[in-house]
Amino acid sequence: MKINVIATGSSGNMYEIIDNNDNSMLIEAGVSRLTYMKFREAITPPEICIVSHKHGDHYQYFNEFKAIIPTYLQQRKNVSENFKALGFDLKHGEVTSTAYIIQSKIENKFVFFGTDFEYSEEYKELFETLKYYKVENYLIEVNYNDYLFHLATDEQRIGCSRHLSDNDVVNFIKKVNPKNPKIITIHGSDRLSADTYTKKFISSKILNASVAVATGIEGKQKKLFIL
Repeated sequence: MKINVIATGSSGNMYEIIDNNDNSMLIEAGVSRLTYMKFREAITPPEICIVSHKHGDHYQYFNEFKAIIPTYLQQRKNVSENFKALGFDLKHGEVTSTAYIIQSKIENKFVFFGTDFEYSEEYKELFETLKYYKVENYLIEVNYNDYLFHLATDEQRIGCSRHLSDNDVVNFIKKVNPKNPKIITIHGSDRLSADTYTKKFISSKILNASVAVATGIEGKQKKLFIL
């Protein structure tokens, strides 16, 4: 399974999931179809697009994609020919954001996708399902670093409580306790995150983890990750 991070962060989000047979699906519709076509990795058209919530950086181009492929907002069960995605509604301030456990049917591999949500140990159904499917792959938000948060002003901290910190992600992964997790962090804040620190911190707390930080397309250089 391959993940193409086309865009991530408050300016727009889109993630392309590709299996070994070049079948693909999309997560989020925060960039235009033109941007997707420019930076896509799969040759075949995507089978489905799933969207976590209605905030513009995730949802803005929903109707553009709905016009050409099955596109769903916060749906609990999403199925295409080669992919399945189970949705879980999690708290994000005054709204909910849907995280997904995605399965590649051909490879029988699973990846968790979660962004724009607050950490809680009360997500019992989600944690139990991650354990049941023995999910090892995590495409998960690290919006800010707790160390920088404690040094920040009140103004710089605005909005952080609605997102995951690096320490939240450590607690989340430990709650599931996968054997050898592959963690790709997404949706970093421009204010209170540092990519190098994020990678070092998570790696130091989860010793058996492989950690990478996704920043989206930079220039013409794609950000591809193999799971």
